[in-house]
Amino acid sequence: MGMTIDFTGKTVLVTGGGRGLGRDMALLFAECGADVMVAGRGLAACEKTAADIQALGVKGAYHLCDVSKSVEVESLIRDTLEFGGGKLDVIVHAAGVQSIDDLLLTSDEEISKVLSINVGGTANIIKHGLPVLQKQRFGNMVIISSIAARDGGPENQIYCASKAAVTSLIQSASKMAAPYGIHVNGILPGIIYTDMWDDILTGRAHKGDPADTREVSDEEKKALWEEALKVIPLGRAQKPRDISYSTAFLASDYAGEISGQCLCIDGGQTSGR
Repeated sequence: MGMTIDFTGKTVLVTGGGRGLGRDMALLFAECGADVMVAGRGLAACEKTAADIQALGVKGAYHLCDVSKSVEVESLIRDTLEFGGGKLDVIVHAAGVQSIDDLLLTSDEEISKVLSINVGGTANIIKHGLPVLQKQRFGNMVIISSIAARDGGPENQIYCASKAAVTSLIQSASKMAAPYGIHVNGILPGIIYTDMWDDILTGRAHKGDPADTREVSDEEKKALWEEALKVIPLGRAQKPRDISYSTAFLASDYAGEISGQCLCIDGGQTSGR
C-alpha cells in the first residue's frame, strides 16, 4: 500500500490562513480530512478560507488574531481547543510580514512592526501553543521561516534578521518539546510569486527607498522576477502547494523521527548551506 497522509479526525490550526501560503496549507490539510481553524487579521479572507474548508466536507472556522499580541494568541489557542473538542493535533504558524525598505532608510516603526509580528508572533505561538501540546503529550508544530534567514542579504535586511530569529526559535522550541514527544520543525520557502514577492519586486524597483512612491509597471516587475529566478538551480519558482505538501509531511506520522529541522523548499538555491 502506498503512502497516504490522512488527517481525518485531527484538529489543525493555521495562522496566516486567510491568504497566500497559509490559505493553501489550510486547504490541503482539509483535503486530507482535517478540521481546520484559520487565524488571520483580514475578516473577508478568513471567512472565504473557512467556507472553502467547509465545502470540502470537514469542519472549518476562523478566528481573527494579531499574533504580535500575546493575549490574542492566548484567546486563539483557547478557541481552537474548543473547536477541536478539547484537543489540538497540529499548529502551523504561517503568519508574517515582509519589509521592502533598505535598512539604512528603514523607519523605527517599520523595524518594530516586522520584529513584533515575525519574531514576537512566533514567540507567542510557541508560548501559548506548546504547553497545550505538552500537556496532551502528542502533536506537531510547523513554523514557516524563509531561506532569507540563512545568509542575510543586501536588501530586506530587517526581514532577513527576523526570519533568522524565527529559525532559532524553531530549534529552541524543538528541544523544549522533545521530552513530551512533540515535534517542532520549520519550513524555509524559496521564491514563490505571492503578494509578498510582488512587494519585494516593488522594493527592488525602488531600491529599498520608502520615499520612492512611483508606480512600478508590470513589465518592470516581470524583468525583475525573471532576474530573481536565475539564482534557482532548478530554474523555476516554487508554488504554494510545494510548501503545503512539505508541511503536511512534517506534521504526519511519516516524520516521526524528524524534529528541530528547517527544511528549505527552494529548488536547490541554498544547497549545501
